[in-house]
Amino acid sequence: MVQVDVFWSYGIGSSFALAAFRQLRRLKVENEVRRWKLGWKEWPEVPEGGDAPEAELMPAGLSRENHVAFQELVKELKANGLRPGKVTFRDLGKVVKVVRGWAERYSDAFHNEYFLKNLLFLSLLFVPSGAVLLWSNPNWETMQVGSYETIPQWLVGIFTTTNVTQGILGFLVTYELLMKGKYYQAALQTVLAYLGFFFILANGWDNRGYQRFFSKNREAFEDWKWTNALRWLGSDVVAILLVYGAAFLPLMYYWITKWLMEGRELEKGGAAEVDLFERLPEAAELFAYENISIFGGTLGPAVLATFLIRRLGWGKGLALTAAATGLMLSKWGMGPAMCKRLMGVDSLEDVPVEEMVRRALEESREPARVGS
Repeated sequence: MVQVDVFWSYGIGSSFALAAFRQLRRLKVENEVRRWKLGWKEWPEVPEGGDAPEAELMPAGLSRENHVAFQELVKELKANGLRPGKVTFRDLGKVVKVVRGWAERYSDAFHNEYFLKNLLFLSLLFVPSGAVLLWSNPNWETMQVGSYETIPQWLVGIFTTTNVTQGILGFLVTYELLMKGKYYQAALQTVLAYLGFFFILANGWDNRGYQRFFSKNREAFEDWKWTNALRWLGSDVVAILLVYGAAFLPLMYYWITKWLMEGRELEKGGAAEVDLFERLPEAAELFAYENISIFGGTLGPAVLATFLIRRLGWGKGLALTAAATGLMLSKWGMGPAMCKRLMGVDSLEDVPVEEMVRRALEESREPARVGS
């Protein structure tokens, strides 16, 4: 629906990046080393002799990093003569130049097959499914709030656009955290996105989200009773959901499972390609863990929140749900353990990619230093 798709698309983009975390980190290292060897990039951090120093792990938050990057972009725009509130067509060339430089700085996040598949999945499958539902069932798609007569044109444009941009954002934020070696924070991007998704479906803004979801139109919602769910099952809403779900859910699960398995093989030095059907038991086990992690860690708290809010009110209900969810996702809960199992790692902290690049560059200098 219009509200939940913002969270769902973000979660899809995040999960795609998370599934390919080993491949993305290795690609980043290979690209950085290649640039250095070709002379495209200076790397003064690499010492001339001796072992490369260990990287100092600074607890820098992602939000601060993004804030600093944004401020740098603004400063560069202003340095090139651009003034807020006084933009003219002559400034467009300056803006394009600065934005192109900024895009090149983060190009590795986008120049890979995993981001391309994420983008194609969102634009060719996810966006059409939402657009068809909004056109055919505007009441249901807007949680029984809007209709053909009341939905503004700009909302339709924003809805279809954010179904792509939020997926891009989810991929990029998760990618940045993975490059820093912060695996658990990266995994939480997917978990929290799906938590928001299910909370809106189950509770919504009025503790009636599930009633809105299981009502095929506004009239059924206003005359709510549980038998509405049976009529909803026979509606064209469910038919559309089944058709598009059969098209994109198997593909999404296939890619996520395949990339996770290939990443593990890559780390072991095995083949880069994995046939899931030849290793069906392992793929099925991984598929089960994916669903346990998502539904157990997000749908469960959303249903709990709906029940507690209905019984205790918004304040107490949300407080108790937040406490339970926080405990589950803390180091004492099941969250870190499930994340380790799903990603196939022993620790949820790893060295930043910059340190891996330094080590690779130092190793490339070893033969020259020995021969001299």
